[in-house]
Amino acid sequence: MTRVDKRQSFNLVRDPWLPVRRRSGVVAWISPADLTHGLRDDPAVAFAWPRPDFNGAAHEFMIGLLTTAATPNDEEEWHRWWLEPPDPETLQARLAHVACAFDLDGPGPRFLQDLDGLEGVPNRDVATLLIDAPGTETLSKNADVFVKRGGVPALGRPAAAMALFTLSAYAPTGGSGHRTSLRGGGPLTTLIVPEHQGFGETLWTRLWANVESSQQILARSPNGQSEGVVFPWMHPTRQSEPKAGGRATTPVDAHPLQVYWGMPRRIRLEFSRCERRRCGLTGEPDAVTVESYRMRTYGTHYSEGFEHPLSPHYRSKVSDPVKRSYHAQPGAISYRLWPGVVVPSTDGLREPASTLRQWYGRRSKRAQNMANCRFCAFGYDMDQMKARAWIEGEKPLWRLDDEGSYELVSRFVDCIVAGAASAANLVVKAIKNTRRDRPKDALGNYGFVSERLYRETEHAFYEALSDAASMIRAHLDADDPAVSVRERWSQTVAIAGLALFDEYAPTEGVETRAMHRHVKARFNLVAALHGHGRQGKALFRDYDLAGPSRAAKRS
Repeated sequence: MTRVDKRQSFNLVRDPWLPVRRRSGVVAWISPADLTHGLRDDPAVAFAWPRPDFNGAAHEFMIGLLTTAATPNDEEEWHRWWLEPPDPETLQARLAHVACAFDLDGPGPRFLQDLDGLEGVPNRDVATLLIDAPGTETLSKNADVFVKRGGVPALGRPAAAMALFTLSAYAPTGGSGHRTSLRGGGPLTTLIVPEHQGFGETLWTRLWANVESSQQILARSPNGQSEGVVFPWMHPTRQSEPKAGGRATTPVDAHPLQVYWGMPRRIRLEFSRCERRRCGLTGEPDAVTVESYRMRTYGTHYSEGFEHPLSPHYRSKVSDPVKRSYHAQPGAISYRLWPGVVVPSTDGLREPASTLRQWYGRRSKRAQNMANCRFCAFGYDMDQMKARAWIEGEKPLWRLDDEGSYELVSRFVDCIVAGAASAANLVVKAIKNTRRDRPKDALGNYGFVSERLYRETEHAFYEALSDAASMIRAHLDADDPAVSVRERWSQTVAIAGLALFDEYAPTEGVETRAMHRHVKARFNLVAALHGHGRQGKALFRDYDLAGPSRAAKRS
């Protein structure tokens, strides 16, 4: 095996390196400009990488590329390409002017790789580019039980490029000097998933719906100007080693488009020419593969305050000017994420990603050819440098177009989600009370009970949302038009919570001496779920409901 000829280059704008699944089920490898090929006959409807994190990152790569190279000047221009997408030739002409920044190999700057060759730095196995690969400590302790070492001896150039981008976009903490992604380790990404009335849901509509216009890019700039570096690998690395005078990179130091192209790790891929060796992930043969790479610590250290268009954000307090990206958390993607992810929280601390906010404006102004819409959310649930799980899901997206109704709906969502969360905690505590005299002595993770409650009431949530919208529209001037819907919701959650208690704390087999503890736990749970007692009052405050009347208490 010999080193690859440096005069050749694999370009991520010109070459077909993205696997997609067409509506017919056929998997094809396309270049970015071919996304609109066959749009009306057999369009590409999804990415077809063998890993879910690659598929999520591929969406982010293409949204960043379209926003950077095919930026619509304003909403009118965005809408024209929504109504009539460009043909591949037109799209390629728009992307071509940034192609020089997307050479994966070759003698010049390389995509997401340090401009310095990093000579003398020890090589690492290419498999460790994957976020869920076992780390050095795991390997040294021979603890790679579920994710084994040596499973990916080599990557073809397409998979190597996507592995590199995925690591850069979601990079977790990796020890001293190993910088996290621009959004921190394991950020949560949310995307609009719309359906076009003309040709249905396609990969193009999923991507173009989340593309920013020039106006929106400028709105994210801290100084209102488009200045600074877009592609950090085209320049010497802004290193962050304190002893060498390194410094953090703030939003003022970077072009607003760099949020799509953050490069926290100093990496240099090692390319080797071979006899059509197969990629360890895709199984596709490639004449050039990557078996190892070099990495130096203290790459770009992105400070807090970057507003990524594809991530929800939060503040620690209302007066805090710094926005921080949401991170994926354990559990399924469910309605519990709505406050702050789909609608702003009423306390002003959490807000959806700007891609959702801009879609609301586009949808309310131009309903033409914008049919049913969903949102998807995905990301790594990280424990420091350890990937615990990949979280992903799609849910319906719904809102009222007029601002007054929207505020009332946001408050309604806040109340019923907060109430469901409090009810879930009550159920978990009651189950623990049946096992021990003190709930804290019942060891173990009971999070699955809360997840079950959300799942059991998911359908009811959307029904309540629809009923609340109807009530708000019909009685917009009323003090609290949706109070009856919240009351029904509290009853729905109480029924579901009690059923879960009976399932996970059955009376069968309970010893006589423990029966008193069981009966007491169930009695207190029933009372609290219906608003009685100290815990019940707190629950109903979350629902924004008055507690039961005195007559009801006597009864």
